[in-house]
Amino acid sequence: MEKSAILAVGIEKLDMEAFARVAQWRVLEDIYLVDAKISRSPLIELPEALSLEHKCDTNLVFKKKEPIIEKILCNFQVAAFSSESPDKLVVKIEASFCTSYVHQGPCPYDDFDDELEYWFTICPIFDAWPYWREFVQSMSTRMGFPPLMVPLLEIVPKKSSHKETKSEPTKNKPTRQKKISA
Repeated sequence: MEKSAILAVGIEKLDMEAFARVAQWRVLEDIYLVDAKISRSPLIELPEALSLEHKCDTNLVFKKKEPIIEKILCNFQVAAFSSESPDKLVVKIEASFCTSYVHQGPCPYDDFDDELEYWFTICPIFDAWPYWREFVQSMSTRMGFPPLMVPLLEIVPKKSSHKETKSEPTKNKPTRQKKISA
């Protein structure tokens, strides 16, 4: 069974019902690729095992007041390292997707200050994640590797300071990332 990628967000307690209400108010309008970079050495052969390091973040790039429109950039990166030489970069894939949201009128909720702040981290990444997964799989194949599989996303509260981590190596299969800090 495929393990999930874990997005640890900076709040101790997640109120998924509150996020669901905010998500009904902020409606996803569009997702599109705005930037991408892939690299690999033409001299590197596919190692027996790879370890993957994942990173992601978001930033607000546009906000309009009437009608309320927000564009949030989701930046993703995966780097694959040889398990025999952990410092040897085998392949690196980066992409930025713009998520565009419209608001359905004024915010009907008074108690969402914290939730709204973390909404900017969680929802755009959650919405763009399938596009990122497909992009990595497609690009790694085009680069001459077996498809690298980005795992499914799981959102959990951040309990302590997390750093991007490398996943454990596997033989001739893509590896699964354990934690992604946002």
